[in-house]
Amino acid sequence: MTALPFDPLDPPTEPPPGCPMPTLWRIAHALHRLHRSDGDHCACGARHPCVHRRAALRALLEACGVPLPAPRADIFDLWHGILLVSPSRPGHQRR
Repeated sequence: MTALPFDPLDPPTEPPPGCPMPTLWRIAHALHRLHRSDGDHCACGARHPCVHRRAALRALLEACGVPLPAPRADIFDLWHGILLVSPSRPGHQRR
């Protein structure tokens, strides 16, 4: 297995050099940051890592060009998570 272009436990805010999908990186990073660990639990209250945290990590890898087979559940969790970080969602408050 090749080395990852970022630390999966602490990915940088900006996409790594050569990242082919920087917009996906920024969206996934925002979701990853919202679902950080608080001991055994995620900031959202679910057991850590929650489905959104796992989906965000998969999206960070995809943004860097690391292909992963994505089960349908992961794709749903990613899009649901993106809606959670969308600033245009009514009643949305950023943390």
